[in-house]
Amino acid sequence: MKRMLTCWIALLFVVLATQTAQAQKMSATVKDIKIGTVKTPDFKDSREPNKNYWCRFVATFDISGAKWFNEIEVKWTVAASNADGKLLVMRESVIYEDVEEGRNHKVCAFLKPSFTRKYQNRTQFDTNNMAVCVEILSGGKRIGFGEKRNLKLPDSWVNQTQSGPSVKGQLLPKSKTPFAAMDYDSYEHEKMN
Repeated sequence: MKRMLTCWIALLFVVLATQTAQAQKMSATVKDIKIGTVKTPDFKDSREPNKNYWCRFVATFDISGAKWFNEIEVKWTVAASNADGKLLVMRESVIYEDVEEGRNHKVCAFLKPSFTRKYQNRTQFDTNNMAVCVEILSGGKRIGFGEKRNLKLPDSWVNQTQSGPSVKGQLLPKSKTPFAAMDYDSYEHEKMN
């Protein structure tokens, strides 16, 4: 019995060591982050033409270290100034399923059209005054990071804003927008709850 228990413990250590070694090899490289605007889509049965614009953030990344990642988490942090010049921070975390090892994976998030009117007293997005950070995690461990700053901020702006307040409900995953079904195969598949 004692020998059997010792064998099980040794096997458990081997499995954990293998998983740890594999986790250490996992990495993601954020190659590009694009910030742009896109008009609310019109659908065949729409009665009224849509006129609002959303701000879309698209991150492209390569991922390696496992043939398949059952889940990866992408944490978005977006910063923009309000009408008084105060920094506003929005955060959104999205889980993606069944991400295959390889290149040119895409994920996206959107700022609501009302953001500019409500917080900036503007009629349209100023994408030249935004900053975006994308963190990619697997098993809770960060395996990739990228950022784009069109806004003058210190190098550690993401860390400085993590503990502060954020504007809730403005930054949305693709699945919670009218773009959910559009270009479906171009983006990673979100985990549905």
